Amino acid sequence: MDGSMGRRPTAWMAAAGVLGIAAAVLAGLLAWRWDGGGGAGASSGGPGWAATGPRAPTHEHADFAVVIRGERFDFGQPQFISDTEGKELSEHVHIHAPRYTVVHVHSTLVTWGEFFQSLGFKLTDPSFPGVTDDRTCLELPSGEKLCNTASERWSFIANGVPVDGLATVNIGDLDRVLFSYGPETPGEALAKYWGLVTDQACIPSELCKARIPADEPPETCSGRGTCTR
Repeated sequence: MDGSMGRRPTAWMAAAGVLGIAAAVLAGLLAWRWDGGGGAGASSGGPGWAATGPRAPTHEHADFAVVIRGERFDFGQPQFISDTEGKELSEHVHIHAPRYTVVHVHSTLVTWGEFFQSLGFKLTDPSFPGVTDDRTCLELPSGEKLCNTASERWSFIANGVPVDGLATVNIGDLDRVLFSYGPETPGEALAKYWGLVTDQACIPSELCKARIPADEPPETCSGRGTCTR
């Protein structure tokens, strides 16, 4: 037998070994990003939930509603509210009186996942690379997990259009967004619950001042580009 032919199996084995090591390293890097490097399994707040890149100051607002089995979740509870008495749940994004269905965004690149995490929730959905529909869940501050099942599912509606997920999507100025969990399809959730999403973000943005009730005290955080506290 030719000597070069006799060496071929050894060469192939060496090449396979190198490829195996490279694959293991890559898998390790991906696992690190997934569980601790800012992916869907990240447990820390802040930029891990936002798109990568530097942030800049801004001041924008969006309307939202979370509907669970036909009931709109109450974000007017004290634990979810940032106020003027030193309690600020996040420097980047918050809600406060008197409009608990309006998100105030103070930094660019703030995502819906980051907003929810600042309130003690954890949203995992297909907007994360590699997350399939069957792994979509919202963990509540109580620890209860609401996940897609054969009988109930999450529907995400952004500005009247069903989308696959929103956790890694940046909050846009004057967006209106619905998060619905129940037996409904996205189309059914849109038809039944879209009316629960307010359209009040223009008020703190000072784009529709005529809609502000005359007897309402001034908001502690209003305007575009600035925030008075």
